[in-house]
Amino acid sequence: MRCTLVVPASLSNLGPGFDVLGLAVSLYNRFELGPSEDGWRSEGQAIDPDAHLVFRTMRRASAAFGAPLAGPVALTQVERVPRSRGLGSSATARVAGVLGWSHLTGVRPPMDELLDFLSTEEGHPDNVVAAMLGGITAGTRTAQRFETLRFEAPGDLRVALAVPDREVATDAARAALPDRYTRDDAVFNGNRLAFLMVGLSRGDARALRVGQEDRLHHPYRAPLIGPVDDAIEAACTAGAASAFISGSGSTMAALVLDPSADARPVAEALAAPFVREGIGVATHVVTPSSVGAWRLYLANAVGQA
Repeated sequence: MRCTLVVPASLSNLGPGFDVLGLAVSLYNRFELGPSEDGWRSEGQAIDPDAHLVFRTMRRASAAFGAPLAGPVALTQVERVPRSRGLGSSATARVAGVLGWSHLTGVRPPMDELLDFLSTEEGHPDNVVAAMLGGITAGTRTAQRFETLRFEAPGDLRVALAVPDREVATDAARAALPDRYTRDDAVFNGNRLAFLMVGLSRGDARALRVGQEDRLHHPYRAPLIGPVDDAIEAACTAGAASAFISGSGSTMAALVLDPSADARPVAEALAAPFVREGIGVATHVVTPSSVGAWRLYLANAVGQA
C-alpha cells in the first residue's frame, strides 16, 4: 500500500492577487509513504507525527473526514522546492499528507472537500489549490467554505525565477502587513487585478505589465527581501511581461510570454540587483505545471501496492 506522490511548487499572489491566485510550476517535491511497523518515521528516523507537517496533515485529515489510519507511517522524500522562499514548500507537504492519507485509508472525499480542508489548514487557498490541481488557480472563502477556480496558463509562458539566499518566514511576512488599507489602495488593487486576470487568461503582455502592480503586500514585504523594485524593472527591461514577489518571498518571479525570447537572461536580470548587493541568488527557468499532484498521483498509483 505504499504510494509515490509528486507535488509541484507554486507561485502565489502573482502581483495584486494577494491570498487568491496561484500558479503551479515545474519544480517538484517527491514523497514516498507507506505503513510502518516501527512507529512514525521520516528518512528512517523516529519522529513525533505532530512535529512533521506531512504526518500532522494526515492525522488531521483522519479527524476531519472520520477515517483513521490503520497505524503509523514511514516517509522518505526528495525536496527540490526551497523552504521559506515563497514557492509553496509547506503546500507540497500538506498536499502530500492528504493524498497519502487518502491512499492508505482508501477514502476518496470529493475534490471540493479536499480543497476546502487544505485551504483551511494552510490558511489561504493560493498555493495548496495550485499544487493539487496544477495550472493557474483562484480561491476565496465564502460563508460556507473555500471556493476555487482553475484555468490553463498561456501555452508559451515560461517563468524566470531568482531565489535569493535569504529566508522570509511566513509569520514575519504577514506581521509586516498593516491592519488597515486606504480606499485608494483597495481600488488600485482591484483595478490591477482585473488587468492581471485578462493578461493571464489571454496571454496579453500589456495587460500583465499593468496588472503586476500591488499595494497590499509588495511595499511592506520588499524591505524584508532586498532590491525588489530594481529586480522587477531589470526583468521587464530584459523581456519579461511582468515580475513580482512570489508569496511572502524571497523568490522573485518574472513571466516571459514572447516565444522567441530567451528566459535565461530574464532570470539573470532578475537576480542582478541582489548579486550587486552581495546576496547569493539561484536562478531557474521553469514552465507552468498543468498537471497537479492529484493527476500525478492517479498516474503513479496504477500498479502500486
